[in-house]
Amino acid sequence: MDFSSRDEKVLANALAQGNPETEYVLIHIVESPSASYFGNQSDDHETQQDQEQMDMYISLLKDKNIKAQGILGYRHRAKSIVKIVREQQADLLILGGHGHKGLKDWLYGETVNYVRHYVSIPVLVVQ
Repeated sequence: MDFSSRDEKVLANALAQGNPETEYVLIHIVESPSASYFGNQSDDHETQQDQEQMDMYISLLKDKNIKAQGILGYRHRAKSIVKIVREQQADLLILGGHGHKGLKDWLYGETVNYVRHYVSIPVLVVQ
């Protein structure tokens, strides 16, 4: 989750892949300077806002009787996603793609490219 308007599309695709017994794990990587340095010990404004946003998403899903949990990762975006996916023993990973071109694709596409090489589960990229 990147807490943008794209999240709705990513969540809709995730829910379409599951069934009533599916448990969803929402992942967001905190990228503030404090989070990069302190990791999960970070308690800066951005980390707090990200946790509040994640809590809101989880609450909305649970209100619809959808099993869900939210996990914040820290530091390196792609490595954190891979770590969380492995720890949670996920069966499928759905990532939001940004549809960038040129230099932005090189910068932001790094996450999808890295992740798909380091997880051993199917990866669905939603544009």
